[in-house]
Amino acid sequence: MNKALHTLAALALVALASCSGSGNRSFDTEDIEDNPATLDNPAVPAGPRGHAVFEDTAFYFGQINDGEKVQHVYKFKNTGDGPMSIANVQASCGCTTPNWTKDLIPPGGEGSITATFDSNGKGGTDNPLVEKSINVVFDNADNNFETLLFRAHILATEDHDDFH
Repeated sequence: MNKALHTLAALALVALASCSGSGNRSFDTEDIEDNPATLDNPAVPAGPRGHAVFEDTAFYFGQINDGEKVQHVYKFKNTGDGPMSIANVQASCGCTTPNWTKDLIPPGGEGSITATFDSNGKGGTDNPLVEKSINVVFDNADNNFETLLFRAHILATEDHDDFH
C-alpha cells in the first residue's frame, strides 16, 4: 500500500511539472529565489546563473593626507546566462563605507560597488601603507564571493598649534 501511495504521489508531481509553461519571459528576483537546487548540491541553484567579471579587484589610491575621503568604483559585468544580484557587502572596518547596485543584474548587465574610505586618524609621519577590503556576496552566481582590496599611503597632517 505504501509503495502504491509513493508511486501515485510521484506521478502527481510529474503531472504538475508538465503543466507549467516554459515560454520566454524576463527575469525577476523570484527567478533567483525559486531556482531549484541540484541533487548533487542542494545549496547550488540548478538553473542559469550569473557570473561577475570585475574590471579591477584591487586599487591603489597613492599618497593621501590624513583626513581625506577618497572613493573608488569597482565595476563588473554579468557574463553568465542567468540573472544575479548582490546579496551582501561587508567592509573590513568602519572607516570604509560601501554602496552597491541593489537591482537585479540580468545577463549582459552591469553593476558596481563604490568604496568610500575616510582616512581620518590613519596617517603617520612615516607615511604608513593602509590596506582595507570589502567582501561581496552574490545571489545566483557561479562565482558567489569576491574580495575587493584597496590601499593608500597616508601622511599625517602637521598640527601647527603645537609650535606656537
